[in-house]
Amino acid sequence: MEFYRNKKKSGTIILACVGILILMVLILLYSSGVFSDVYAPKGIALSAIFIVVLGIVITRSLLSINDKTPLISLQPEGIIARVTPMSKAAGLIRWEDIVDYELIKQGWDTLITLHISNSESYRTLITKKLSAMVMEGTTDEHGNLMIYLTASETDCDADVLLEKILAYKNALKV
Repeated sequence: MEFYRNKKKSGTIILACVGILILMVLILLYSSGVFSDVYAPKGIALSAIFIVVLGIVITRSLLSINDKTPLISLQPEGIIARVTPMSKAAGLIRWEDIVDYELIKQGWDTLITLHISNSESYRTLITKKLSAMVMEGTTDEHGNLMIYLTASETDCDADVLLEKILAYKNALKV
């Protein structure tokens, strides 16, 4: 079972980023004294950093909007997800390693949290591809690794996606 990118949802996210980018440009211009006699170096630095980051995010989003590969793929062996950097770096998340599922609200998004029991092998994979700093605070009270999935760019909502993941896993009898 595969879940693909919803271009309408992706376009909405890109438009939100463009709106924030315009706001940051206005802050940069105001902080540099274009609209007034105010010169604020901290405002210039912070808005410039946000402009660069948002520029990269928007560019990458525009380049990937026509990508035809699935964002989330449910396979007999496990889940392959490309929806967050950590899930992408983890690669195949085996069904037998997933001990719990949870929906959490984070900002305007609802995330599916996968609690992974065999955390050390996944940590090794993730730290090879991402900074070790990303791994801070990613374990639950039982020492399980938590990997988050978002449905913000897929065809369904997070609660529906979680239901489909659980139904697929139950059909496999893992």
